[in-house]
Amino acid sequence: MKKYYSKYNNGNWKVYLQRFANKQTGQFLFIKPGITEFKDANARLYFNDLLEEISFKDYFETKCIKTLICPSKEIAENLEKILLKHFGNQLSEKELGFKTPGWTEVRRYNQNKINEAFEIINKFEQNYVTKLNIRS
Repeated sequence: MKKYYSKYNNGNWKVYLQRFANKQTGQFLFIKPGITEFKDANARLYFNDLLEEISFKDYFETKCIKTLICPSKEIAENLEKILLKHFGNQLSEKELGFKTPGWTEVRRYNQNKINEAFEIINKFEQNYVTKLNIRS
């Protein structure tokens, strides 16, 4: 569990795509773009599960499917906004079935949009992050 506590100490932040699947069927239902200061992007949902009465892990199998290290929180937030806009409208509390921190970032799962989001992240990395020589 120690890996979850490891944070960047150089100002870096990580952008991630977290996939939510039905626990019984394994069907992919939702995607959540987000940011974290933890080196392990799964830490965001790990702490949500520990600290909140209701968490994503109570309802879904979760898996981080893509990450990118950014040189600052501001840059990570910029990419997160791009991804949220790309995935479209947020779900209502009724559609998701519960409310927990981060729920407003959850979007419907769409494989074509996931593929495009990977391209957006890769292009963002090539055009911006790589030029700054970011290291984990």
